[in-house]
Amino acid sequence: MRPGKLGLLVIALLVSSTLAVSAKKSKTVLYAASGTFGVQGVLYTLNPATGAVLTTVGPLNDSDGNNYGLTGLRYEPTNGLLYGATTTTSPTDPNYLVIVNPATALVTPIGPFGNYITDIAIDPRTGMMYGVSGNNEKFYTIDITTGLATQTGSTLIGFQNGGGLAANSVGALYGVSNFSFYSYNETTGNATLVGLTLLSDFVRGLAFNSSNVLYGMEGGGGIDNLHLRFLVTLDLSTGVGVEVGACINDLDALEFVPVSR
Repeated sequence: MRPGKLGLLVIALLVSSTLAVSAKKSKTVLYAASGTFGVQGVLYTLNPATGAVLTTVGPLNDSDGNNYGLTGLRYEPTNGLLYGATTTTSPTDPNYLVIVNPATALVTPIGPFGNYITDIAIDPRTGMMYGVSGNNEKFYTIDITTGLATQTGSTLIGFQNGGGLAANSVGALYGVSNFSFYSYNETTGNATLVGLTLLSDFVRGLAFNSSNVLYGMEGGGGIDNLHLRFLVTLDLSTGVGVEVGACINDLDALEFVPVSR
């Protein structure tokens, strides 16, 4: 039996409502954090088309006013939380897993990694968090309830300068060390060289947008916070990076977070 006019109207309204919900879920905001090399950690939003700062959300402080520097930001879609990895020089809780409120920049510490983590990634299908270390070849899984990082493999690429890590929508892991772009095996941690970035500086942070375009934060050379940072995109098949535009100094952690319109 074909639906009458009223039935067709109801169907149309349901489809419209579904599309509206999907549109709300698809909008994302690009966040970046500072705080490397012991300077004050601050949360920003960036324009992904130009790299320019859109808003300064605020200092990355906990409820007692203590400040944190971040080397990683990662959104977990199941629980809707934005996690952060603190730097070794963070004024508070270095080498810690934390939760960051993207609306206020409020930081809630979870627990120590027990290791030096350069960057973190989350497989959106499983919620598993991974980490890499900058001073050795170790590859980790991280307990998001305690922060504990457990070595589960080896990257086989030695010291990682920059050390960005990110997972796309199907959980494929990619990372950058020095000027080389890699894919990673989630089970063994082994990195496979994809190609050279051909950029003029290291890539410090990585993040996939909702269309699986990979963005990175270039600059700093792994030595200080004074160099200007540049937002870049990286080609997954070649590793080649293209500069989008200039940001500001000291930015490291990078992540796209879905928001309602």
